[in-house]
Amino acid sequence: MRLSKAWIVTKKDLSIIRRNKYVFYSLIAMPLILGVALPLALTMGISAGASQMTNVELRQTVEQIANLGAMYLVLIPAILPSIIASYSIVGEKIEKSLEPLLATPTTDGELLLGKSLASFVPCMVVTYIAVVIYVPIIDVWSTNLIGYALIPNAYWAILTFAITPLGCIMSVLANVIVSSRVTDIRAAQQLGGLVVLPLILVVLLGSVFSAVSLWIALAMMAALAAADVGLFYLSKAIFQREEILTKWK
Repeated sequence: MRLSKAWIVTKKDLSIIRRNKYVFYSLIAMPLILGVALPLALTMGISAGASQMTNVELRQTVEQIANLGAMYLVLIPAILPSIIASYSIVGEKIEKSLEPLLATPTTDGELLLGKSLASFVPCMVVTYIAVVIYVPIIDVWSTNLIGYALIPNAYWAILTFAITPLGCIMSVLANVIVSSRVTDIRAAQQLGGLVVLPLILVVLLGSVFSAVSLWIALAMMAALAAADVGLFYLSKAIFQREEILTKWK
């Protein structure tokens, strides 16, 4: 598999994403909602009732809110691929730009990798933008209430740099599979949304169990990585270049 060929596909898809207003606005709105609006809502609610809590209760509550907010950030790369990746193949077919791409000397694996990267990269970029916004808000808030910053910590690091990208890969691959099997954008997005629901549950469970112990966190990371590899090979097996070229109308 040649990464240079896959990256050509990625750059082409990224240019399409920049021109799609629906996708572009979704990429902007998601980090603003989950990176700014959500932590502000959570912190203001706790701050209002802080005077009625004991020091122990306040510390526990602040720690729980910080971890809860970090878990919500995991939803960004789990949800956004249903908007981007579900469009990746069927959208190009409808716009009559897929046939020339399929006729190029790229393997199925290179084509699928390129399209997956075109969804993975923007999803992770906006996720980490949300993280950069979220962390200072939580740290300033926790310092004011309990005297010290809560982030970074081990749980946050595992969630942000392991569970989140692995969950994003899973969601991207699942939606690319959907996009390669349907012939209508609306159907692709609807099915992509349904596919994302169990994936969100899996990622959130991984986030919760990762807080229990390091060994459970490592096990969840290994399970997600294995699932990602399996989904990639499944997408290669399902993707039929000749069928798309000859039978899609």
